[in-house]
Amino acid sequence: MNIRQLLVVYFAVFLGLVSGAVIANDDDVEEQGLYRKSDKVVILTQRNFERKVYGQNRAQVVQFYNSYCGHCRAFSPKFKSLAAEIQPWENIFKLAVMDCSEEENNEICRQFEIMAYPSLRYIHENYIKGNANVGEKLNAIDTAEKLKSEIVHKMQLEQAMGRLSFVPPLSIASYSSFTAALSDVPNSFIYTFLVFESENSTVGSELTLDINDYTNIRVKRVYDTSELVRLAGVTHFPGLVAVRTNTLEATPLTPKNPTKANLLKAVNTFLQSKNYVFPIRNTHTNDVDRDHNANKIIHDSSDTVYYSDLEKTIKTSLHTEITRYKILTGEPLRALLNYLDVLLSSFPFRGNLQEYIQDLRNKLATRIEWDGADIFEMVKTLETVHAPVYVTNLEYVGCRGSQPTYRGYTCGLWTLFHTLTVNAALRPGKEGPKVLQALHGYVKHFFGCTECAQHFQAMAARNKLFDVKENEKAVLWLWISHNEVNLRLAGDVTEDPEHPKIQFPSVSKCRECRLARGAWNLPAVYQYLQTVYSSGNIKDVARRSALAAPSPFSNLDLGMLSLLMIVPVLVERGLIS
Repeated sequence: MNIRQLLVVYFAVFLGLVSGAVIANDDDVEEQGLYRKSDKVVILTQRNFERKVYGQNRAQVVQFYNSYCGHCRAFSPKFKSLAAEIQPWENIFKLAVMDCSEEENNEICRQFEIMAYPSLRYIHENYIKGNANVGEKLNAIDTAEKLKSEIVHKMQLEQAMGRLSFVPPLSIASYSSFTAALSDVPNSFIYTFLVFESENSTVGSELTLDINDYTNIRVKRVYDTSELVRLAGVTHFPGLVAVRTNTLEATPLTPKNPTKANLLKAVNTFLQSKNYVFPIRNTHTNDVDRDHNANKIIHDSSDTVYYSDLEKTIKTSLHTEITRYKILTGEPLRALLNYLDVLLSSFPFRGNLQEYIQDLRNKLATRIEWDGADIFEMVKTLETVHAPVYVTNLEYVGCRGSQPTYRGYTCGLWTLFHTLTVNAALRPGKEGPKVLQALHGYVKHFFGCTECAQHFQAMAARNKLFDVKENEKAVLWLWISHNEVNLRLAGDVTEDPEHPKIQFPSVSKCRECRLARGAWNLPAVYQYLQTVYSSGNIKDVARRSALAAPSPFSNLDLGMLSLLMIVPVLVERGLIS
């Protein structure tokens, strides 16, 4: 093989790798935020949203969430559990998710007017794109079972309105005989399962959806007050009776504990006894047991504030939080200006960040109403104008969690406002209370965790945030409140096991901060906070790690470079000509 032939082979392999292994053709992703495809949900992004949502021949519930929202994190296992349970409904109905903390998804979340997380929107089949078409709001129920019931009730209502015509009937009726009950069942159907229940029950509809792909099998809901109840011999509810279509032979199947799961089991056992051929379902999963310890991140456990954490938090707030309003005006706009004001007065700026924030603040103050998309474009444009705005690699260091779903932005926001209150207290005047008031406005109107924001507002009222008038008290107010939140969330499912929610500072970090019997020594605590969060003690993190400096070449460039380096060696050894 000569050099030319070798290069031809190499480029053929090279092009095959590029075309087949890098980017999925359909713009789907395997994982984003809190969910993976193996969780049986549709992962929506800006790239696939229109294709996956509009014009579909099935209904969906889309959960718009924020991956750093504690309530969203707590809700995700319930949503995943429901998605796995209703997988047999996938031809009729599907659960989908969109992470609004991802910058690329920002525009769609804004178009759908997502102002609380998690937000659930019901999308009916053949949904059409339009400014007013933002789905129908559903409640973010606290259990999977309750959410399933709400979805089923919604589907019943949709079918009554003429939609979901391709779905087996979910309605309920009264019948006087088996003949009447089966009058609309085609002769090709082998068995009809009658579920006797109240109108508000969802068991019969769930069973209908669970076996919607069973060929020549029908489920019908019957009122538990119907005359047919007596003829069928049903004595407790929900009741279940199998009726053979061609002979009207009835077989009582009601289990002792008539839950939906037990009714489904009774149906399957009965059909199995009749040698019924069940449909083959796709139960394949791409999931693998992940070793979380393998992904564990080594973190800095010291009480050190990193400038990278602060920059990352500010950028996230400007790119994904303040831009989520479709229209920004009134109190939220004032809250945004107040937030930028306290950054300008009390943040320890480096590089061009200060002039960038000042320019952004000045432009926002020129109007009383802004379109969220315009704010987003302004944020990005001014970053270009003042580049480089950020002096770090914009990665969390002190706020990095042991897993990507832990800590991050929420930790960064606490760190940012501790830094602001402490540095405000070092300046003349009464800037500290202004920082607290700006924090209150920011959390109320922009913070992506709705439940967290509600808790914070309640705590602010209870702890009289607006009565704080002195810089030193502002510093301590935020510290007290932070510890109150830590106490409430200790042991919560959102807690990072590597970073337990403790009352800080710990004795090991500040022994003098505790008095006898564990009482706080407030002067010592104040000094500790000054030491940790003052501008002179914020630690730099180089833009690029010397230990992991990126190569100017991509991996594919390196492959080509390796080839070019090895060819002369092969020629020298006579292996190629």
